[in-house]
Amino acid sequence: MGTKARPFYRVVVAQGTAGRDGAFVEIIGTYNPLTKPHAVSIKEDRALHWLSNGAQPTETVAYLLKEQGILDTFFASRPAAKQKYKTLDKRTDSMAKKSVVSTPTATLPKAPEAALPAIEQAPAEVPVEVPEPAHEVNEVSQPPQDVAENAPATNEEEPATAEL
Repeated sequence: MGTKARPFYRVVVAQGTAGRDGAFVEIIGTYNPLTKPHAVSIKEDRALHWLSNGAQPTETVAYLLKEQGILDTFFASRPAAKQKYKTLDKRTDSMAKKSVVSTPTATLPKAPEAALPAIEQAPAEVPVEVPEPAHEVNEVSQPPQDVAENAPATNEEEPATAEL
């Protein structure tokens, strides 16, 4: 149910072999996650009927049933059934911790300065002198003499040789 980007769910009772969108036995409620707070409407008598007949709610539906107080009523009538829902307690505990609003902590009084250990100050930074290069680089430099002597001759000086 719902539309694109606007979810709305039905809480249904279905066979375990039915597909996700397959046939269901009965609609027992609805869930709208877009409203603040979330709108949950579940028929308590029908939910208790199906739980007592052995229905196993999914984790999300179990959370919704716990939020509505239906699971607590079911556990009161069958205490041994609570063993199957150990993970639900962990999830509801973590959800309760997230919903707690944190308050700013009180500032602690400062300790007297005499009680604090002495802290040594680091020495001031000493400027480091960088030596200048030994020679300057000219923009146009002349090649050394020995390189110029061994260089090949230019095209003007080469004798024209032809092999036929």
